[in-house]
Amino acid sequence: MWRYGWVLLLVAASACGNDRVLDPATGSGTVRSTGTVTVLDDGGGPQLCYGAIAESMPPQCDGLEMTGWDWADHPEHEEHAGTRWGDFQVTGTLGDTTFAVTDAVPAADASVPPVEEIDFSSPCPEPEGGWKVLDPERTTMETQEATVAAAQRLPGYSDLWLDQTRVASPMNDPRKLILNVRVTGDPAAAEKELRKTWGGMLCVSRATVSQEELGEIQEELADQPHHVSSGLSRGVVHLRVLIGDGGLQERLDETYGKGTVVLDGAVFERVG
Repeated sequence: MWRYGWVLLLVAASACGNDRVLDPATGSGTVRSTGTVTVLDDGGGPQLCYGAIAESMPPQCDGLEMTGWDWADHPEHEEHAGTRWGDFQVTGTLGDTTFAVTDAVPAADASVPPVEEIDFSSPCPEPEGGWKVLDPERTTMETQEATVAAAQRLPGYSDLWLDQTRVASPMNDPRKLILNVRVTGDPAAAEKELRKTWGGMLCVSRATVSQEELGEIQEELADQPHHVSSGLSRGVVHLRVLIGDGGLQERLDETYGKGTVVLDGAVFERVG
């Protein structure tokens, strides 16, 4: 299995595309990690892991070669089968393939910004008389799965999610959740199609970009300089980069439309 040192996104990206909207070079100067990163040494020298980390024992990763790192100066680490690793907030100079560390703070002492929670509430107003199940016989796990599959086949399908915030209930009870679907086409036509299989609470709303288009954007961004990882969630491409500047979000908005690509942050921020 693999883990990430930041918010795990839903879909991994492959590389393709030619347009360049990210910074063309890492630049020089001092940088500090925005949160904690894993430093790992499997015997070949310390590496700074900034992407996926295999949850094996010991863990594995690919990353930047590190200079100026001495494990004796950082006792806050684990060791197994000749591999040493630990989580730190690091400061140093970032090169094309190397990171020269000048300072490291253990994860327990690091300043890490809070993770912003995704809003899974329904955008539709509450129907007259409140949210109600229309047909209990068509409000089961089986009909829910069939409706989800049907939604994903809709022209202009963008995304879907389950809203369990409005009705106190046991988790995953189809009768106590609102199925949310977004499409770029006519919501009323999409709802009519989904009602063929779904008798539960349903909210169909309009999206500006289809999932197919979002996937193409995600693949295009994967071939850009500084790309670390990206994913699709709630009709948005979430992007994580190695290092950026204050104008990157604006350039993404100009290229793809405001709100289509959200910069979730960078592994490093410039210091001074």
